[in-house]
Amino acid sequence: MEDLLAALLDIEKRAWEAADTRNVEFYRDYLAPEALVVSPRGILDREGILRDLVENPNELPEYAIMDPRVVPLGEESAVLAYTVSFGGQILFVSTVYARAEGRWRAAFHQRTPASPVAGTMD
Repeated sequence: MEDLLAALLDIEKRAWEAADTRNVEFYRDYLAPEALVVSPRGILDREGILRDLVENPNELPEYAIMDPRVVPLGEESAVLAYTVSFGGQILFVSTVYARAEGRWRAAFHQRTPASPVAGTMD
């Protein structure tokens, strides 16, 4: 399980770097054909993600990934979940990875902004 966590976390970090540098070629290879991203900006399919990467450059501030976890969903898929802080924001992030032809690709990615009371249960 730790090997899977390390492998997916490495890919995820490279995706953050590629988003920062607008590396569309990385994302073409990284995203599964059916990929979706759900964020506060909406739901984007693969082509929408690639277009957004070009049209809305995001220079990302320094970030820190915290408390990464992985949940295997069989031999060919897994969910990577973690908390990330950057630019004064805290986000809860999850990426579903699917393995095809021996490599992991992102099939689904979601970012949820933390509320000011995150972590409390009422």
